[in-house]
Amino acid sequence: MSKHKKSKLEWIIIIGLGALFGSIWLLAHWNLSRQPPHHKGPGSVGYEDPVPPPQSE
Repeated sequence: MSKHKKSKLEWIIIIGLGALFGSIWLLAHWNLSRQPPHHKGPGSVGYEDPVPPPQSE
């Protein structure tokens, strides 16, 4: 690799892509955390085991 100083445009692209990726990642995880428990599987934070309905005889 050549040892040249990165231009301003390269820094803008790197920072822009990092910010874009970070914001998409945060939005996706924030959205997942707001889902009701039935959208989550066992072992997930906020998961509640389903309570079987009482047996009527």
